[in-house]
Amino acid sequence: MISISLCLKSFKKVDPAVKRYISIKKVKTIPVIITFKRPLDPKTESVLKRKGLRIKYHIPFLNAVTGKISIGNFDSVSSFVEIAKIYFDGTAKLMGGTESGDKALESPEAASVHLSGKGITAAFIDSGVYPHPDLTRPRNRITAFKDYINEINEPYDDNGHGTACIGAAFGASIDGKFKAAAYDCNIVCAKAFNSLGYGCFSDILAAMQWIYSIKEKYNIKVLVLPFGCCCTSRHFDILSLASEALWNNGLFICTCAGNLGPHEASITSPGICGSAFTTGACTVSGSSSRVAPFSGRGPVDGKFDKPDAVMPGYKIATLNADTDYIPGSKSSYQSKLSGQQYTQLSGTSAAASMTAAAAVLLYQKKPNLPPSDIKSLLKRFCISLNELKTAQGAGIIEIKKIGEFKF
Repeated sequence: MISISLCLKSFKKVDPAVKRYISIKKVKTIPVIITFKRPLDPKTESVLKRKGLRIKYHIPFLNAVTGKISIGNFDSVSSFVEIAKIYFDGTAKLMGGTESGDKALESPEAASVHLSGKGITAAFIDSGVYPHPDLTRPRNRITAFKDYINEINEPYDDNGHGTACIGAAFGASIDGKFKAAAYDCNIVCAKAFNSLGYGCFSDILAAMQWIYSIKEKYNIKVLVLPFGCCCTSRHFDILSLASEALWNNGLFICTCAGNLGPHEASITSPGICGSAFTTGACTVSGSSSRVAPFSGRGPVDGKFDKPDAVMPGYKIATLNADTDYIPGSKSSYQSKLSGQQYTQLSGTSAAASMTAAAAVLLYQKKPNLPPSDIKSLLKRFCISLNELKTAQGAGIIEIKKIGEFKF
């Protein structure tokens, strides 16, 4: 017979969202993420499987697995002493949208003629990346791609958000008319979001695990997480927990403040992660800029240090994607974008991508800096917009200061 104290302990380690799911939904299985007190060994895994756990992914960097538990077996699994916490496998949303624009194409602010992001790789977890000419010519800078939605091996983007975020920070046309700040940086992309812009936590965590496992091979210094979700319990915020773990393992994590502003405490997860660099959106570059109304505001958990900064995130010129393109299909083709190579992106996801470009340029100058030093320097390069700290953080990052800075 299970003791009352053991039941209470099991109850405390279960995400309130899981409890709500059990009580409200008439379902047979619960999608979960389980973290363990120590690395999961084969014997423990075997016992859990016999107790009814169906594993989807192993996430070693978090000592975690994702999967499903049947309602009937949930109490038996949750009482297992090796389990640290059981999280609900929820859904996050991409924090940006594209629209066509008629105004002349304006490239983002460049750092200097000496900095381009060459030799550095930035990773994205997004809706994918379209093999746009501004990313693949004169050389293909998309060095690795993995698809957790449809398991397609070659790069594509059936939503367009990933391509737009990557293009705003890293795109460059052969004719030089469009050139983003870190135009020679290599790109790694994990597709964990579907064509509608939604992604499960489990797919996001699996993408994080993949990027963590290949970061040395591809010299990945920066990871962009241009998505968010409302966090209902800070003790069960798995996206922030994962972001913190990757930060502590040497990756500079760029998160966005989310698009739920201008209300106080409206920053989404994983933007509320204490370590990660959280970027809000402002309207334009320069001193006349203002924080965008939609940009998420702090404070976070009573602290007034979020967001960390702001970057342009309103109608940013970027790369368009052919969202109908599926590699390897009978109707596969390279481009149907004639005359529509570019688009505009709005949202804090665009701002987070701009911060990623700034971080990449810093890494090009000083490759071995820890993420905490990059964070401090980026804040040092900010100029105030004279708005509340909970809206602008340290202000807008001036990328040109990166080129001028001497170590």
